[in-house]
Amino acid sequence: MLNPGAECNAGLLRPRFGRIRTAAWYLFGWSLCSIWVRRYLNAKVVGRSSVPAKGSFIFASNHASYLDPILLGTSIHRSLNYMAQEGLFEKGFFGWAMPRVQAFPVKRGEGDLGAIRQALKLLKTGKPLVMFPEGTRTENRELQHGKPGIGFIVARSGVPVVPAYIEGSFDVLPKDAKELKRRQIKVYIGEPMQFEATNDRAAYQKISDDIMARIAGLKEFCEASA
Repeated sequence: MLNPGAECNAGLLRPRFGRIRTAAWYLFGWSLCSIWVRRYLNAKVVGRSSVPAKGSFIFASNHASYLDPILLGTSIHRSLNYMAQEGLFEKGFFGWAMPRVQAFPVKRGEGDLGAIRQALKLLKTGKPLVMFPEGTRTENRELQHGKPGIGFIVARSGVPVVPAYIEGSFDVLPKDAKELKRRQIKVYIGEPMQFEATNDRAAYQKISDDIMARIAGLKEFCEASA
């Protein structure tokens, strides 16, 4: 005989077990990638202490390679969430792996309301989110103009933005490359930026521009330290 109470409890427990499985996959992937990044790419991180120990924030970086999410994820000791282009979720291994490393799809080049709602929901529950203000990978290693999308999410959420600059990922795996090259990676992390929550659309691009300016400053610091 079926037990309605047991069915109800099982239904309540399924989401919890799902979250535990995702966290376990994330930790497993983070551990493997951390070893690879340290040993193969000799990765160095500058400014890790700038990352908030708890609470939500947006981890905003330049974007030069498919490796950038991995490099950001292994640069700090907090579990991150990722926005990734929708097409990656349709490609074999990536389609399987993406949900297991706390990534969710976004339609590039259009206002994806579903992805925006998911981003705001994660931030509201205290979870960090990786975003690339430029929206796509650079083709010439130079920084690109930021898109207003990140400004919208920052303005609506009111969470701090932690800027970062990744040096070397373009040399390891640039856009359209078919194989990896062994180069050193450096991740420079800046102090958190705080913006006021607002519904003013004119502020969205300004916020994005300010974030990109801070990333450009980290790039200059990296070049001066070379």
